[in-house]
Amino acid sequence: MTQNTVAPRLLTKSQAAAYCGLSVSTFSGVCPVRAIALGEGVRMHRYDVRDLDTWIDSFKRGESTGESVLRAALDRLSSPTDLDDRHVKVLRFMRDHPECETAAEIPGAGEATLVMLSGKSMVREITKDAKGKRRFTLTKDGKAEMRKIEAWELEGRRR
Repeated sequence: MTQNTVAPRLLTKSQAAAYCGLSVSTFSGVCPVRAIALGEGVRMHRYDVRDLDTWIDSFKRGESTGESVLRAALDRLSSPTDLDDRHVKVLRFMRDHPECETAAEIPGAGEATLVMLSGKSMVREITKDAKGKRRFTLTKDGKAEMRKIEAWELEGRRR
C-alpha cells in the first residue's frame, strides 16, 4: 500500500528553525522572514517554507554574505522595546479602545499582565469598578512606547 505524505508549507517557529538548521534562539535573532499570523496569539504564527527558501537561497547568490546584510537583518528584528508581542497587543488595544479598562475587557490582558505593565509605567490603575475589578488606563509613557513601536514597524515596511 502506498501512502502519500504532504510536507507542510507553513511551519511553527521551532519547525522553521529546524528546517533552517538553527536553534530557535539563533533563528529568532537572524532570520528576517516574518511569520504569518493565522489567528490571535503567537501559537497561530507560521513561517512559509517558500519565504525561508528565498532567504536561504540569498546566501548562495552572495546577497547575504558579509556583515552589512546580517547587520541589516538584525536591525530589522531589533525591537525598540523590551515588551513581547502580547504586551504590545494589549497596549495597542488599550490605546484604540480607551473605554475598555479592566482585564476582562482587554483581549490577552490578565490581571498579572496589567500589573506588570503598570510596573513599567505603561499603564496605571485608576480605580475599581462597581464589581471591584481593577481599572487601568494607558499612561503617557505607554502612548509614547506605542508611537516608538509603530514608527519602527513602519520603517521595517519601507525597507
